Amino acid sequence: MKLPRIAITGSSGFLGTHFLKRVKANYYLYNKGGLISGIIDYNPEYIYHFAAEIYNEDDMFLSNVVLTKELLEASRSISNLKAFIYVGSSSEYGRKTKPMKETDFLDPTTMYEATKGAGTLLCQAFAKSCGVPVVIARPFSLYGEFEPKHRFIPTIIKSIYPLTKKRTLLKVSPGVHDFIHIDDFIDGLLMLAENPQPGEIYNFGTGVQTSNEELVKLIEKIVGRKTHKQIIPPLHAYDSDSWVADNTKAKKLGWTARSLEDGLKQVINRRAI
Repeated sequence: MKLPRIAITGSSGFLGTHFLKRVKANYYLYNKGGLISGIIDYNPEYIYHFAAEIYNEDDMFLSNVVLTKELLEASRSISNLKAFIYVGSSSEYGRKTKPMKETDFLDPTTMYEATKGAGTLLCQAFAKSCGVPVVIARPFSLYGEFEPKHRFIPTIIKSIYPLTKKRTLLKVSPGVHDFIHIDDFIDGLLMLAENPQPGEIYNFGTGVQTSNEELVKLIEKIVGRKTHKQIIPPLHAYDSDSWVADNTKAKKLGWTARSLEDGLKQVINRRAI
């Protein structure tokens, strides 16, 4: 059986690592600062653009906008290309008061939101003007095995199962998320690659919103143990009391997502964080 030829950016990240474990293929792994010409020479059938700068504002424009444009330019020279999957972000929408829909206008308030939104607009422009088979996937709050330890779900689990006998204080601020298991998101990415609709955007979230306090209580229920927690004021000015996907479009593809409780049970049972 002939394996597909896939080029990936961001292969060492949370999403990229899971994708490589999951999908059987021949890979070209683009590393930060590498030559884009290497992807052209590899002549992939699929490009998955996972790489993004989340934390360092000084690097965001180069990583989230310039690299995206360079990849799109390069893809025009790849005769064998069947699909280019750009991983955007639900953060592109900014603050909304209702479920976020793909047709909503972008209202960025941070550099990350602005640069990821700019990447999406570039993808749509190249799809329409150059015929690049690029599709935009917007994940909501991804979680799963081997999630970076500083993030909230691993922090909650660590507070319940401390590495030392001394219990750590879990600080819980107001906030809401639409949590989606990383394997469900990868399912969606593979669906988009099977039948790409150039320039289209797809939300991938469960359509269910969960507050930080509700998340802590759910994890406590699953493990049968309580955390030692403290409620604190909001941490970020851009935090919102509404953050949930309108996933109607993804569901029309036949895509489904497991419940948060089922996904957390898998993570906790494996204790991979």
